[in-house]
Amino acid sequence: MNDRLDKYLVHHMEDIVFLEFMPEYVKREHLDFMRNVPVPVKKDVVGSLAGTNGIEFYHFVMGMINVIGIQPSFEYSSKYISFLKYIHKDIVSTAVRVGLGLAQAGDLEKACINLRAALVMDPDNVDALYNYMLVCRNLYAESDENAYISDFKMEVFESLLALKELKPDFPMTYYYLGFVYINAGKYEEAQREWTRFMAISEPGRERLEIQDRLKELTDPVRIEQGYTDIMSGKWERGIAVLEEYVETPMMEDWWPLPYYLGVGYSRTGRHQEALEMLKKALKGNPSSVEIMAELVMVNEAVGDEINARKYRNKIEIINQ
Repeated sequence: MNDRLDKYLVHHMEDIVFLEFMPEYVKREHLDFMRNVPVPVKKDVVGSLAGTNGIEFYHFVMGMINVIGIQPSFEYSSKYISFLKYIHKDIVSTAVRVGLGLAQAGDLEKACINLRAALVMDPDNVDALYNYMLVCRNLYAESDENAYISDFKMEVFESLLALKELKPDFPMTYYYLGFVYINAGKYEEAQREWTRFMAISEPGRERLEIQDRLKELTDPVRIEQGYTDIMSGKWERGIAVLEEYVETPMMEDWWPLPYYLGVGYSRTGRHQEALEMLKKALKGNPSSVEIMAELVMVNEAVGDEINARKYRNKIEIINQ
């Protein structure tokens, strides 16, 4: 299990205290591997049961599940897993069920913890993997913190790839993978995943949605092929594709289009056209060091040292 989410969940450890099983219980149940092992339980459980006959066994189980899900690399996680599987053959299903209940109640972080614990105990559990993906997706959708969004998006992506391998005939994997690739600007890959979804899904709302989205992908896929050609050195072929869109709204609305076309013009010696396109791209993305670096190169090629120096200075300021 990747530890990239530990830093976002570790604050939940503040709600946990550690006790120990009674020696008599360890001996009676043949649990020597749990001797002197600190056992987690929620603080509020300890407080509410003070002075009673003790803490219900269920609370120790849930405490272990929580620690495993919060920090899979915790010192005693492997012992907790051995214990949980020893006392409860369906412990993974229990963790999934609790996670789903928490998700439905809107407590997404705690749902994530329980589903993550289920995956630590059984990485190939499809139910845990799919619902963990959905919870992570909802968590990053509610955030405005870039690092948080990036880490949870990667969890979603890796979970979907794992689902694709474990259950290749599950349509919703391809449904969500298409959106992942769209958000990454990989339109051809999105088209591939959604085409697969259409091939194996049943009629329904999602199918109608993807049918429409596939129609909308025609131009983005062709443009992606064009700028892929540009970046792989197939200048003329890439230029021929991208020039088809010069008179379209996309030229004004999507700055990468004039950028890639400018790069193609630059590499084929069409410097004035390159300058025009790169300036248009910079207008759409004023802080792009990559565009400015291209403008430095083209201005040097036409002998305009004043403008080349201007863009070099801007790059230096942004880098600082």
